[in-house]
Formats: sequence, structure tokens, C-alpha cells
Amino acid sequence: MATALNQIRQIDGVGAGRLQKVLSFAEQHLKRLPRRSGESYFMHGCEVAVALSECTKDMSLLSVAVLHDILVHPDGEQLLIAAPLTREEQSLIRRLHPLRRLHIDANTEDLDLVIDAFTEDPKLLPLRMAHRLNDIRRLSRFSRGLRLHIANETLHMYTAIAGRLGLHAWRHEMEDACFPVVQPKIAVALEQKIQSMHSLDGSCLSQSVKFLNRELKKQGIHATLTTRRKTLYSTYRKMAIKKRRFEELTDRLAIRIVVGKQHQCYLALGIVHSVFHPMPGKLKDYIGAPKENGYRSIHTVVYPLPGVTEQPIEIQIRTKEMHEECEFGAIKHGEYKNALYALEARPGRVNLFRSLALLKEEARQPKQFTEALRTYFRDDHIALFDTKNNLYHMRSPVSALDFVCHAYGKRVLHLKSVHINGRERPIVTHVHDGDTITALFGKKKILQKEWLSSCWHLSLKRQMREWLQS
Repeated sequence: MATALNQIRQIDGVGAGRLQKVLSFAEQHLKRLPRRSGESYFMHGCEVAVALSECTKDMSLLSVAVLHDILVHPDGEQLLIAAPLTREEQSLIRRLHPLRRLHIDANTEDLDLVIDAFTEDPKLLPLRMAHRLNDIRRLSRFSRGLRLHIANETLHMYTAIAGRLGLHAWRHEMEDACFPVVQPKIAVALEQKIQSMHSLDGSCLSQSVKFLNRELKKQGIHATLTTRRKTLYSTYRKMAIKKRRFEELTDRLAIRIVVGKQHQCYLALGIVHSVFHPMPGKLKDYIGAPKENGYRSIHTVVYPLPGVTEQPIEIQIRTKEMHEECEFGAIKHGEYKNALYALEARPGRVNLFRSLALLKEEARQPKQFTEALRTYFRDDHIALFDTKNNLYHMRSPVSALDFVCHAYGKRVLHLKSVHINGRERPIVTHVHDGDTITALFGKKKILQKEWLSSCWHLSLKRQMREWLQS
């Protein structure tokens, strides 16, 4: 507790004085009230506030985090009214209290509460995520069964939500803490492989950074260079999804270049490509075309220095502002509404929890909703809409023809044309997360066998082939 308490006391900024008053109030009333896991509610509030302070210095939210458990006190309501909090902060604590022990991937009724609460007040989102992160950092406090349950739920739901929100620093930390709990044997075997390459990887990265730093300075670019090794769970996930061996991963090692201005990102890219050998097809410009969660950075993969190693290195180039957004998303700047679903550069903006609410309405039974929900948060699936605002989830990549077959079944035989976000497009067009697809049908059977080459989903292609033959 001393460490968390000291960290809270050291937080400085506008409103820090009131935060200290809240801290004293919490210590007075919650220090002797124990949680199931053993620590006091005062300690727990400090720890959640410390976690939250990593992504925001909003003193109001930090004050709520410190006192978020005040209602568990026998005189909770009276204490909440007497606390040095604004009415809005008191209201936030009342909304947060019912969410304390939710299992949002196991119970549909719990999820209803989550959707309604987050939609009503997006500030609940960083508070809830910080609460879960704190539990993950202290998994050893819980019993073995509860520890497994928390880790499993976090790995399948909270980490995906964190990714959608751009909270990548928290996402990776939760993944690597939960993976060994959920899959201990696989985690140990993979960790041994990573450790066997540790020395060589370290030499490769340090030599490359030294060389690259010198080349950037020659061209007058002042940059901060840091290294990254792919995390344990990210490594496992990439191997599983791409069906690749550990040795075949091209982004296992990375160097991050952080510059001052956006135009310097492209200057730095030119220097990287001039002094290293870029790997064809690996350049991705997420600055010109940001990811759906607002992620901005340039990625390229290069072959390393001769004589150092044969392991390719991923180079990530971004500004300091972009880097902060990459770590903690829109929440870093207090943009809680945008944090629900940041699609800053996309015309088909989709609100995450509006989509979940629509999904809930579409599901005919709780089991169907739970299964669809798990699919929604998978990174390899995208959310699509028809003209009636019905929500569909399909594994990426998806063509317009794939969607029409999935959404309209046998009517695809009479497909005349498709419109994506209001504009007519070829049926071979790839659709993206949040797109609205309008299908126009005729009376005659129009579908041709040649169209099947436009399908990415083998099951849908097989289904259309059967319809053509019938």
C-alpha cells in the first residue's frame, strides 16, 4: 500500500490538492474495511488510481478511482454525500458500483448493464479497464480457481476491448500476465524458445540502433530510438493465426523511431530504406491511412546488418504524440467519447457499444448473443451493416459478394449490383469494418460461376456453387 499511496501523493497538476483531500477521506473510512482478496478497500482504491494515472491525469477520474468502493461501507451513501467530490463524481461512483463483479463474457444480463452504463457515461470505460488491470497485476491474491477465471475472461474479452480502444500498453501487459495462467505448458515452451534467442536478439538490436542513430543524425533528424521484442502472447497468437513457426516471424524484433514532426516520419523512412534492405510488401503507412482505433505509425520490415543476424527487424516510425496515442489511445487526452470507438479517418464511423446494443437485439437467445459477442471482439473479424442497420460479423478479408451471400442467402443468385457506403462498387471490392453494404437484386438469375473467384470464404463459395448447380 505504501508504494501505491506514495505514487498517488506525488501526482501533480490542476486539482491535485482536492485529490489529496479525497485520499485522506478514503484512508479515514476505508482503511479498516477488507476485501475478499485480503487488502483494504483503501489500498485497492489507491492501486486502481495508480493504474488509471498511467493513461490519464484527470484528477476528477483519479478521485473517483480512489473512492470507487465507498458504497460497500455500511454507511456508504451518507459517506459518499459527505465526501469531497462533485455531484457528477458521486453519480459516476453510483454508476460504477453495480459493475464491480461483472463477468461480461459469461452472462448476458451482466453485459446489458455494461452496454447501458458505458453508453450513458463513457468515463466509466477507463475506470473499469484500470480496475481489471489492477486485478491482473495482483492475480496471486486470488484463489487458483478464481485466478484462472479472471485470466480466461481477461484474455478473451478485456484485452480485445483494450485493443479496440487503443490501450495497447495495457493490452500487452494483460495478455502476457494471463497467457501463462490459461495455457501454462505452451507458454513455458515458447518462453524457452524466446530465451534461447535472447543474447543474439539483443546484439542484433543494439548494433542496429547504433548504426541507425548515426545515419539519422547525419541527415539532421533528431529522434529517440527504442527497441521492442514481440511479447509472449503476441508471438503465440501470430504463430497460431498465420500458421508459422517461431523462426518464420518477421516482426519478432522491432526498433521504434520517435521524431518531432509528421513530415520527419517520411524522411526517416527514406533513410531507413537507403541504409537497410527493405523486405518487399512489408511497408504499411498507418499515418496516411490510420487503423480503425486511431493507431498511427509507419511500419516497414528490413533485413539486418550483414554479419549480425538473419532475423528481419520491423521498424516503426511515429511522432511523440502518435506514440502516446499508440500506448493509451484517445483516453490519454481525455476524449472519453471518442474512446468508445475511434475511427477518426473513416467515413463509416461505428460506435462500439451501439454496435453491441444492435447485436444484442439481433440475437434470438442468450447463447447466440454470447457466441456472437466473442466473435465481435476478435481482431480477425469485422462489423458490417446492411441498409436496414442490421449488424453482421465476418472473418476478414471479406468481399462484397461474400457479404451478400452471408446476409441474403440464396438471393445472391439474383444480385444485380452492390453499393458500399452509398456508392456503387464492383462485387470484388474488399469491405472494411463499419461499411454499409446495399445489395440490389433482379428477377432473373444473374450470378455467374466466374464470380466465385471473388469469394474469400470457402464455405460461402461452396454454397454458391451448389445453388448454381441446382
